[in-house]
Amino acid sequence: MEKKSSIVTFTAPKDIKLILEAAQHIGYYDSLSEFLRDTVRYMLENKKYLRIAIAYELYHQKKISIGKASEIIQTSIQETKELFQNR
Repeated sequence: MEKKSSIVTFTAPKDIKLILEAAQHIGYYDSLSEFLRDTVRYMLENKKYLRIAIAYELYHQKKISIGKASEIIQTSIQETKELFQNR
């Protein structure tokens, strides 16, 4: 199954822009997009509260199932249901 990508644009303060430009030039990543994807993945891996909030929002909007929400949060379906009941 092929994953679809979307273009996302945003405004960055000067200091963040400098970091993004440097990330492009150091050669560690093939592209700025790869760097940004890795950065977002890192944030989600290391901030459980953020994963919970995002999963809850997507589930509440009926964009994902409880199973997908538990996958995002990295808990069991039962634990996810309990987390969502407390919100």
